[in-house]
Amino acid sequence: MVIRCLILWLALIPPAWGLTQDDLRTDPPAVYTVQEGDTLWDIAARFLDDPWKWPELWDRNPFVSNPDLIYPGDRLRLRMVDGEPKVTRQRVERLSPGVKERPVERLEAIETVDRSVVLPYVDRYGLLGQESNPDAVGARLVAGAKERVMYSSGDRVFVRLNNGNDPAGEVWYAFQKPDPIRDPDSEKLFGYLLTHTGRIQLQGATSDGLREATVERTYAPIEAGDRLYPGGEALERTRFLPKPAPAVEGRILRHVGGETMLGQGQMVVLDLGARDGLERGHVLRVRGHPRRVSEPGQEGKARLPGREKGEIMVIQTKDRLSFALIMRNQLPVEAGDRVHSPES
Repeated sequence: MVIRCLILWLALIPPAWGLTQDDLRTDPPAVYTVQEGDTLWDIAARFLDDPWKWPELWDRNPFVSNPDLIYPGDRLRLRMVDGEPKVTRQRVERLSPGVKERPVERLEAIETVDRSVVLPYVDRYGLLGQESNPDAVGARLVAGAKERVMYSSGDRVFVRLNNGNDPAGEVWYAFQKPDPIRDPDSEKLFGYLLTHTGRIQLQGATSDGLREATVERTYAPIEAGDRLYPGGEALERTRFLPKPAPAVEGRILRHVGGETMLGQGQMVVLDLGARDGLERGHVLRVRGHPRRVSEPGQEGKARLPGREKGEIMVIQTKDRLSFALIMRNQLPVEAGDRVHSPES
């Protein structure tokens, strides 16, 4: 009983990190009606200079189902509550003429980030932790139902699962040569970046212990001998709250794709992961390399801190690695740039 009372008492204490008027943009809307195509990051940026502070601004109503979900048509109202800015929601049901007697068909809740930006990356690339053996991670493509050198969308193929792998209900990704990701200084292996050649849906077993499968989509030629691994995580809904990352420091190991100078909407790989406390939705700031400049009147050079370049959001994590999306940037983002919590 004493513990329960203490918990209730602590819940009533206002948080010390509450927002102030200074955290708001200079021109936040008093009322904003959510539009189709909006993302949570877009909406947060309408009210806040730092969109990752959205959980502190959002007046979460614990007495409604799914209190964190926001739908097109909802009206968001900015007001002051006990001296703190808060955004509250007014649900607005919209019925088309002639369907008033039918159940209300709600639009999908908005996503945190634009799926059309994220999915081309997580559908075409994957991460394996350093503990995984790429040769034994899932299965291998043995052959196709038709004698072909390469397979494409719609083709029937046969795969053999490695021991202990359960294919039930999973989308699998094909890949060929894994790309090792190492610490640039120590050469320690962090894991592997996988470039998917296609997406395959496993089906029933054959008499020889193989699995029949169908090629759903191809990004590059799929061949016999290609390795497969389950990648269901890549298709999860992109709904999560943006929030500041814990007090960590790391760096960008590499880009995902062919570019070297990166900007908003592109993906990077970090040398931080779940073991560092990172999870989807965590936001970090990007800082460039320290600079050395000639100092007037001195023989040596002065060392200046790197410039702040922008913010990234964690999309997917492994033990020691993460995919992160560049949410906004003022300068090009490069491999080797440092990342840190936005509150440090």
